[in-house]
Parts: sequence; C-alpha cells; structure tokens
Amino acid sequence: MVKIPYQINDGGLVGLIPTGKVHFFEETIQPLLDEVNNGTRNASSINYHEYMIEEPLVDLDKFHLSAPAIAFIETTNLCNLRCKHCYANSALKRPNEMSTDLIKETIDQLAEVGVLQLFLSGGEIFAHKDAVEIINYARTKPFYTQVFTNGMLITEEKLKALTPNTSFFISFDTADPERTIRGGMDFPKLREKFELMKKYGHAFRTAISVHRYNLDDAEEIFEWCVNNGYPRPQWLETHPIGRALLHPDILLQPEHISKSIETYKRCMDKFSKPEYEAPPKDESKEATRMFSLETIKFCQKLERATNQEKCGRSIAYINSAGDVYPCSNCMSNEDFLAGNLREHSFADIWSGGFDEFRSITFDDFKSCQSCSVYQEDIWCQFRCPPLAKNVSKDKLGCGATEYLQIFMIEANRYWEQRKQEGYTLKLEMHK
Repeated sequence: MVKIPYQINDGGLVGLIPTGKVHFFEETIQPLLDEVNNGTRNASSINYHEYMIEEPLVDLDKFHLSAPAIAFIETTNLCNLRCKHCYANSALKRPNEMSTDLIKETIDQLAEVGVLQLFLSGGEIFAHKDAVEIINYARTKPFYTQVFTNGMLITEEKLKALTPNTSFFISFDTADPERTIRGGMDFPKLREKFELMKKYGHAFRTAISVHRYNLDDAEEIFEWCVNNGYPRPQWLETHPIGRALLHPDILLQPEHISKSIETYKRCMDKFSKPEYEAPPKDESKEATRMFSLETIKFCQKLERATNQEKCGRSIAYINSAGDVYPCSNCMSNEDFLAGNLREHSFADIWSGGFDEFRSITFDDFKSCQSCSVYQEDIWCQFRCPPLAKNVSKDKLGCGATEYLQIFMIEANRYWEQRKQEGYTLKLEMHK
C-alpha cells in the first residue's frame, strides 16, 4: 500500500507524493493524505497541484523544517572494507553503539516527527547482525527507506528475507589500483549481488566516488553497468573528509582536471539518463521508486530560497553511538554535535540542539565574493563549515579544493552548452 509521508510546517504541509516530488502544500490536504495512509483512499485520486504552495512564508531566522526531510541512521561503524576515502572512517564498532532496540526506537521517533526519507548505512550495514530486522522494521513506516551498502556482505538468504522492493544504493568505492575487491573490471561479486536483487524484486542505484586511483576505471564502470542493464553510476567527487585526510594522495589535483573533465563528459554523453524512474501505474507494486534524488533536490531548493545550508535544517545524521549531527561531514569532523539519543528525544534535539549551526548563513562565507565559482553564478555546495575547516583551516572559509573549484566551473559550462544545444539526457543500451 502506498503511503505519503508528510510534516506540518509554518509555511504549510511538506509531503513526499507518489510522483516522487516533495512540495509545500496547503494544510487542507492533510485529511486526504491521512485517508491514503490508512488505506481508505487511492493516492492517485488526489489532485496534488490544487493544494501546492509555490511561495511558502517561512521564518528565516535559524530556518529549519519541523523535521528533517532526510535522516541518516548509521547502524554500525563496523565495515569489511577500508576504503581510503571513507567519510566515516569506518572500520571497527564505535564504543557504546546503539542496540537494535534503540535503533528501532529511533526509527519510531523519526516517523513520528515526520521524516520523509530515511537512509540506513554503516560502516557496512550488513556487518550488523540484525541488518535485515532493522531494514524490514524501517519499511513498515510511512517514509521511504534506502539502504547504503558496498554490497559485498549481501547474501541470497538476506535478500530473500527482506521486504520486497527494498531500495539499495551500492557504490563502486572499492575501486583501487590492485582491484582485489572487485575481482577485476568484470566486477563478478557485484554482478552476483545485482542479479540476486533483481531476482527478489529489489531496486538499486549505483555510484562511484571518483578519486586519483579510480579515475582511469570510471568510464569502464559506467559502460559495464549499461551493458549489463544496471543503473548507470552517479558520479561523485571525493572530498577531503574522514579517511581521505589520512590519504591526501587520493585527492585529484588541478593537473588532473583535463583528464577528469573529459572522462566525465564522455560518461555523461554516452551513458546518462534521468535518475528518477516513475513509479509503476499499479500502486500495489510499490517497487523501483528511487525518490532520494527528488528529496535532495527539495532540500537544495530550500538552500537557495533561504540562503542557509540544508544540513541541520532539512537533513540530520545519527551515528551508531546515537550522536546527532547536522550531516555526515559534521559527524566526521565531530563538529556541531546536537545531542545524544540516550539523553534526549530526537524531537528535542532537532528543535533545540542545532542553534549554533543554524546561526550560520551563506553570507558568513566571505571568501565567496572573490571566488570564480561564485562569479559565474554557479550554486556551490562547499559553503560547508567542516569542509571549509579541512581545506582552508577556517569554518567560514572555502570548503572546495582548487581542483573542485575548477571542476565545478568546467562541468557547469559543459551542461550549459548541452542545454543550449537542446541536449536531452538519454541512456544508450549496448547489446
């Protein structure tokens, strides 16, 4: 049965509707959503556009939604891999990790406050002995759940035991010069996992965190996915956070930009397609809904509208010890800790624990005025206190390395040119 997660805000009701879009709505839609959620109304019978609010009135002073649109729960920091770029420095369990009961209680609290999307992660989530139980429990809630995993510990038994249509986000981050984990460029282990996911009716997205030692593999990874009928990877840049600070040699440098941007262009030209896949017409087949990007886009729209970062305002990160942070970057740096779930409810932490972080606006990042990214009117995600601290030694400095600044400019010019040419994203299937 389709359920529509929503939360009540000063500017109106915020809901994630069956198209995958997130919007502000007039509160008069609430009884209709409740009918959908209790099974007495078909979700497709509602004219959602009739209730949409295009310009909600909100308080900009330390702006935040009444609950995160997106919440992360790190179930354990235990991981079977030691990726050099890992933002969480995942390896061993944290001291005093949350029990399964506390994780489930946290899931209850997130559902109660009106979270729209839940990401379950690690470490490696399937290194947790109760991973299946936790995932299945989250799937009983109104919000949409996605599971972050490296895929290596997934078994047929676990996939069979999971609630059908579970959504996964699987990374090729294990790419390394020796290729020991992937077993060569044929990725036999991931191929096995992907085929098992399809067998048991689960959905998945893929990604690659691009760095110095897998840049040469990126295009081949894209092509392998497309040739095998798997979702093409999302191109992610490796940032100076977490374990990457201990291995700065993996970070791409300005001298790599020509090779990097040309590889990026070829991957986008040859293999791109819209990330969002429309939900099935038959609402009983809830499957293949990949709404995470739509929820993230909504959070990014809030950033632009309020001039304030989305983290701590529409996003929250809970690590395996129960500590609550604005985002994964803050967690990695142990900056802006808002509280612990053993001491306070999530609702109390969300309402009162983020004041220091929420007092920062984009206007406080003074170096932006002289930045070429800013001058080309490119929206920048690096006005981020923990990244700025790592890159420029100033929480209100620039969080982008010189390479990332150049990459943003070149990638934006590429997409602007494609837009002018009337370019449409498409997927070329190779048989």
